[in-house]
Amino acid sequence: MAKRGEARVGEAPDKEDTAPGPAKDTGGTPTGGDGAAPARKSAWKKRVVMAVIAVVVIWVVFAYVLPHFASYENVFQVLGELSAAQLTLLVAVALANLVTAWSMYQVSLPGLGFWHAAQLMLSQNLISNTMPLGAPLSLGLGYEVIHSYGFGAQDFSIMLGVSGIWNTFAKLGLPVVAVVLMVFAGHATGAFVTMALIGVGVLAVAIAVFALIFWKRSLARRLGDLAGRAASWFLRPFHKGPVTTWGEGLVGFRDRTVSVARHRWIALSLVAIAYQLSTYWVFLLCVRFSGISASQVSWIDALGVFAFARLVSMIPITPGSLGIAEASFTGFLVAAGAPQPEAVAAVLLFRGLTYLMPLPLGLPAYLAWLIKRARKRHKTAEAEGAS
Repeated sequence: MAKRGEARVGEAPDKEDTAPGPAKDTGGTPTGGDGAAPARKSAWKKRVVMAVIAVVVIWVVFAYVLPHFASYENVFQVLGELSAAQLTLLVAVALANLVTAWSMYQVSLPGLGFWHAAQLMLSQNLISNTMPLGAPLSLGLGYEVIHSYGFGAQDFSIMLGVSGIWNTFAKLGLPVVAVVLMVFAGHATGAFVTMALIGVGVLAVAIAVFALIFWKRSLARRLGDLAGRAASWFLRPFHKGPVTTWGEGLVGFRDRTVSVARHRWIALSLVAIAYQLSTYWVFLLCVRFSGISASQVSWIDALGVFAFARLVSMIPITPGSLGIAEASFTGFLVAAGAPQPEAVAAVLLFRGLTYLMPLPLGLPAYLAWLIKRARKRHKTAEAEGAS
């Protein structure tokens, strides 16, 4: 039986239990009164600084880094040679890749429909990939969207937690698989092996930590308290903290996610692998259609380029890793033996399909949700007026 404030998955929550309310006192910076204005001012300063950094990084990459490899004239000449059949195949594979992306949401949250998962993912993607600090803004939008489907805040945290864990493990594990294949093929370099070893270490630590969290509630509480103390030490020079609720918070996260993970780990693993492989398939097609042959960059080397560039792109500096991803993919691809104009063309084509193409799909998805919500509120207001 669900506790008060904990809606069963797939059931509509009570509004008073799930609607955002006043923040609880956690022993940190006050949320109201005299402390509210400085906190808002500090948040805006951070957003402005991050926006400036993002713009500078993007400008440097597209104005200096990519032209260092090849002129845009040569790049567009390569892209102009693509046939209609090649473009059609690329778009079809990229759309299939999108389906695997929102399928992870569907598998992570029992009761979430296919089209609702698509609308949620595309709407969040629109915000997170177009705005500086778009990730936290997309979380707020995601909560509003998921709540309109009849789910509660805890259901949303389950979906994000489970899908995030499996996607991260898949992304960290792929470089290891790539290096093993490169070693057997005799293509592994010292730099790739070093990065793979780092990935193995991070993956092992992550698996160990999550295993401890899901094993016992007491260990989850201890790890949360330990992380809270570390965060408090870091925040002390900024006159913030202490963080006192992470222990209980991690226990709650553990309790909410362990059931889904226990019963759906096979489906979660298959979808996570399918998402990584379908994204790689888009990348490999872009490489081949841009004129980079298998004798120049084999499919195994392309997998290594893809895996390690995606690892570097996890650094959250710009929206959607714009600029960071392009520089990483191009650098690794040229290092693997690709001609420079073709390498830049392949990367820009790949990013166009995986970064830009979902954006115009996200806009109608978001607008459709806004219209549906407005109609629902209008009907509710009419019903209340009639009564």
